[in-house]
Amino acid sequence: MNDEACRIFLNLITLSVRMMPVFVCLEPKVKSRENIASISVYLWVIMTFLQILFHIPDSVFVGFQGLFSFLYFLILLLFFQGGLLEKAFLYLSAWLFAVLSASLNELIAWALLGRTELTYSQICVIVSALSAFGFYLGVRLWMKAAVKRLLTELSVRASTLLLAYPTISLLLLFVGTNTIFSSRALAVGGFGAVAFFFILCSMIVGLYVLILNSILELMERRKMTGELEVAKRLLYQQREHYHQILDYIEQVRIIRHDFRHHIHALQSMDRDAQARYLHDLQRELDSAATQTFCQNQAVNGLLQEFSGRCRENQVNLEAHLDLPETISIDDLTLCIVIGNLLENALDACRRFTGSRFVRIRCRWDGNHLKLLVENPFDGQVRKIGGELLSRKQEGGLGLLSIRRTLSCPGDDFEVSYSNSVFTAMATIAPRSLPAFSP
Repeated sequence: MNDEACRIFLNLITLSVRMMPVFVCLEPKVKSRENIASISVYLWVIMTFLQILFHIPDSVFVGFQGLFSFLYFLILLLFFQGGLLEKAFLYLSAWLFAVLSASLNELIAWALLGRTELTYSQICVIVSALSAFGFYLGVRLWMKAAVKRLLTELSVRASTLLLAYPTISLLLLFVGTNTIFSSRALAVGGFGAVAFFFILCSMIVGLYVLILNSILELMERRKMTGELEVAKRLLYQQREHYHQILDYIEQVRIIRHDFRHHIHALQSMDRDAQARYLHDLQRELDSAATQTFCQNQAVNGLLQEFSGRCRENQVNLEAHLDLPETISIDDLTLCIVIGNLLENALDACRRFTGSRFVRIRCRWDGNHLKLLVENPFDGQVRKIGGELLSRKQEGGLGLLSIRRTLSCPGDDFEVSYSNSVFTAMATIAPRSLPAFSP
């Protein structure tokens, strides 16, 4: 294989590296991945053919590469699902790794030159193919899940800042490979310059992985903190519910103790006095009673606390829950999902100037829990990467917590909205908290 054929293979490998993150991490809208890949290869063939046919020098050919990059990004926008930030981040990351892998592969080939009968170009092809395969494994096993979670859960501002690292790294590499790290400069600088450039490229890759992993770790800690707060709230509500039960028991004991006195008092009254006395007694009993929403103590306590906040904010609560005392779903999951949905609904009511209401319907059908929450809607939504987020300052932890919680097989979570009503629907499959051994 001569040098010209090796050059074509190297360009194909570089093209595959630039396409890999997008084709692995994103789903096509209508066309298949094969058709989109064919279009990309056609563009590359046209670009290469023009260079060979008209003998375009490399300094001028950079402009054609920029045009190809622009057309390829248009393909991403038109034929792949996902938000603009997600596509831009994947494209810049792919471009960064393509440049880095090309530079590192050349350094490795230079180090292996003379130790084998292969030429420099042939060694570059072999090393590039191996590194491309390793890059594919990294994209498939790590990058796909990491980028999906990052760009779904981060705010627009944080996602935009995340684009800065691959962009700045690309600019540094572009300037460096055309000045102090060009092939001629590295040949003049010798081993020291080559080693420094190799360390620089390795640091760029390492920092990329470190930044993404650090952000993921911070997000996981944030998630655990949020779930801990929900657990604390659940324990507090259960404790309050327990104290309420003790108060009810004490009230019943007092009523039973006073029942004989009420009988004697009624026997000495005429009919009108008896009616007034019974009316006052009924009013006293009603004032001591609290509303029971369902038989499940955890959810009932949650709804009792929430109904009090609805009254404080002049929000009409309509609750219809057919939930038995014991179901095969742990209380923490129930309270995370129901609590966050109700919290988001109440926040929406606070921003709404018209008639405020929260409707919740819940039914256990023996295999799944069906849940529906409705609230008034002002017509404004916030989306990142196609995912709907809350409009809170903290970036919508409620909906994200619900999505993470409803990740078991059989779970489902959907939201819909019209001009006036926002609806959230959840299906929770049976599950239980893992048992902890002492």
